Amino acid sequence: MIAVRRTVLFIDFNSFFASVEQHANPLLRGKPVGVIPTMAETTSCIAASKEAKRFGVKTGTGVREARQRCPGIVFVLSDSVKYMDYHRRLVSLCEEEVPVEKICSVDEMYAVFTGAYAEKQPMWEIASNLKRRLAKDFGGPLTCSIGLAPTVFLAKTASDMQKPDGLIWLDAQQPGPAFFELELMDLCGIGRQMHERLKMRGIRTVRALWDAPCEKLHRVWGGIEGDRFWQALHGVEPVRPAVIPRQVGHSKILHPELRHENGARAMLDRLVYKAALRLRKEGYECGEMVVWVKRSREFAGQSWSVMARFPSTQEVRPLLQVWRDLWQTRPRPLSHAFAVGVDLTRLLPQGEPRLPLFAPCPRDQSISAMLDMIAKKHGSKALWYASAQQAVAEDVPRIAFHTLPDV
Repeated sequence: MIAVRRTVLFIDFNSFFASVEQHANPLLRGKPVGVIPTMAETTSCIAASKEAKRFGVKTGTGVREARQRCPGIVFVLSDSVKYMDYHRRLVSLCEEEVPVEKICSVDEMYAVFTGAYAEKQPMWEIASNLKRRLAKDFGGPLTCSIGLAPTVFLAKTASDMQKPDGLIWLDAQQPGPAFFELELMDLCGIGRQMHERLKMRGIRTVRALWDAPCEKLHRVWGGIEGDRFWQALHGVEPVRPAVIPRQVGHSKILHPELRHENGARAMLDRLVYKAALRLRKEGYECGEMVVWVKRSREFAGQSWSVMARFPSTQEVRPLLQVWRDLWQTRPRPLSHAFAVGVDLTRLLPQGEPRLPLFAPCPRDQSISAMLDMIAKKHGSKALWYASAQQAVAEDVPRIAFHTLPDV
């Protein structure tokens, strides 16, 4: 049997948040830009423009350090609504040019080609046409790097090999010297711990990783994930089981004006409300809640967390009551709060047969359904409990890796 060629076209928009800010505001074009979650000297960049990256400013660089590295840097407040608007427009553009199979995050997606279209020459032309279309419709700082390879893993790796505005083809049989010159931690899925485990097994380079047999990677990873990694590395798309979430949660670094007990309480009230709505949207019930407050660095050893278990529910009002009961157990005074968070765990699919200790309250169900309807039509900030009023203005949606906010 002759194998049908398969090529993944992986699209990664370069310095996305900062590039969007530069595209939306022409005065920022050509200037080093840092995107930050709040206008405070104590925060860090969540994105940096191509110009800022040349000075060593990157995601996670603190504001003070960024100013030292790049004295002319311009800081812009993160705007998730704007980024999601650009995301939707860019997805629409890409879907007109290629058959987008999956949207991986706000700035990454991929398409899959098979047969004659999957050969190098037509794939190169398709990718080049997509780049020309992007330049024509958006232009300026909005560029993308594209990787072409037989698997999603190799295509994503290729998209990272030439930035900004790159286009790389990786052959699974002969990846080429540039691929083997990468560091192990340049590959997606290899963090610090896995890096150490690979070194302990004598695998210190990408070339050695490539040459290692599947059985060896199985032992390094401690199971089938090693087999999947070997397959992805050698041009075979691995079959992965569906991911079942273990928790639904939200966390927030507090604005300097909210770094006190009442500010922490208000933000937690807001986050529990959002987590409850998200729990319902994803079709789960929960039976456990963990609430935590991290204090400033000088009080790090005195941070607080508490957990409660309860009959499984997805209703908003009972979950808020659980959180408020937990808040009463806090140490007093709970000063110098820096960050807060809530995690809803022990998840069960909604409607799964179980023996509830208490029958659901029709009133709670009606309130939850009404809140769902309002949030879906007008957004999660259209309605909130008054106890969260102090935190609503500072609860700016964030875009985490591999997730898209509901904005």
